[in-house]
Amino acid sequence: MSKLSTKLKQKQSIVPQQIIKSRLLELSIEELEKDLESEIQINPVLEEKSIQESEPINQYKDGFSDQGSYDLFLANLPEKKDVSDDLINQIDTSDLDNSHKLIAKEIIFNLDKNGFLDTELELIADSHALSVEEINKIRKYVMQLNPKGIASRDLKEYLIFQLNDVNNLSAEIVENYFEQFLNQDIKAIKNALSYSSEEIDQALLIIADQNFSPIFDIDLGDENIIPDAVVKLKDDGWLILINDSFLNKYQISQDYLDAAINEKSSEQEKSFLKNHISSAQNILDTLNYRSTVLKDVIEQILLVQGDYLSEKSKFLNPLKLEDIAKKIEKDISSISRVIKNKYIDSPIGLVSLKSLFSSALIKNSGKVSSSNELKYMISNIIEKEDKDNPLSDSDIVEKLMIKDFLVARRTVAKYRKILNIKNANQRKE
Repeated sequence: MSKLSTKLKQKQSIVPQQIIKSRLLELSIEELEKDLESEIQINPVLEEKSIQESEPINQYKDGFSDQGSYDLFLANLPEKKDVSDDLINQIDTSDLDNSHKLIAKEIIFNLDKNGFLDTELELIADSHALSVEEINKIRKYVMQLNPKGIASRDLKEYLIFQLNDVNNLSAEIVENYFEQFLNQDIKAIKNALSYSSEEIDQALLIIADQNFSPIFDIDLGDENIIPDAVVKLKDDGWLILINDSFLNKYQISQDYLDAAINEKSSEQEKSFLKNHISSAQNILDTLNYRSTVLKDVIEQILLVQGDYLSEKSKFLNPLKLEDIAKKIEKDISSISRVIKNKYIDSPIGLVSLKSLFSSALIKNSGKVSSSNELKYMISNIIEKEDKDNPLSDSDIVEKLMIKDFLVARRTVAKYRKILNIKNANQRKE
């Protein structure tokens, strides 16, 4: 019992089970492996099997009795919350009414990895039968949450948001000479402004000193990403292989199981063992549960985006988090956690699950399209234009009408900026 006594002194506390479950569910495969290695240090009854002991994982046994139990542990967020979790908590405790809280959360679910809004306000407005102005008012409320400036539409707006209370000249430069600033055309800025060269230099230094995204997320590139699943076409159907073979490396130590029922163990030792064995079992159950839920989500995504992933279609179909949530009877926040930082190895390469969600657009004929198809159409129209006489955004609207898209000029301008395409005057050769 000396081994147990030593461990007992070193490991008097354990990480709460609900926190472990929430954390494991949203980790990527690489993060999960590192987390489990750390968990072995925290929980002495959890250990790696020897090579001889490792066998294929048995059929999943649900560690949660019902949806209520699952929702309960999701409600217990990790102590170290990620940005999305923290923002949702800020919204829940805000003075917004329930309908506005729902819209604010939808804005959060549509942020890209750097914290910028990754959808159009028009689409959110349409889905809630509200004006763009009303949606934008809620978005500006969200921008005041921490981190400040979250849900900015682009870098220009985010910089202005930071500079308004810092330096008026800096804000003016970003507002009126943003393209020149990006291109570092300092001469053009100085020629346009009636300020001294020193004042403008100081204002530019202040701009350069600001954050350039609400959230910092370093993209290490595909070569450093381990896919959480592999999807392959087989006999006109999809084969889904969840990358969880390493999970079978872990087990509850037989030594500690024996000690738990040993009459010679003290009450303190038995209490210690009971808590840690229960925690370890919950970890193992959650690992299997994570694999099952991830597979369910990927199956539903493939039903909608299978043609895109098999290169039969150039465009994603419309797909929202709530579509998946309804199909597998989970809440939207659960789906958001499941797809977070998850990648699949597909016939078109490594793809993030989040990138397979696309906003819906209704064509003039009533058919449903996706924002990705509209982006493609706008890009294609501009690519084929007369370079000596580029199309205005209004001209593009007319050409889109011929292709069954009924969109406003402001929508074309918005997508053009998302695609990093200059306006007609700037495109003229």
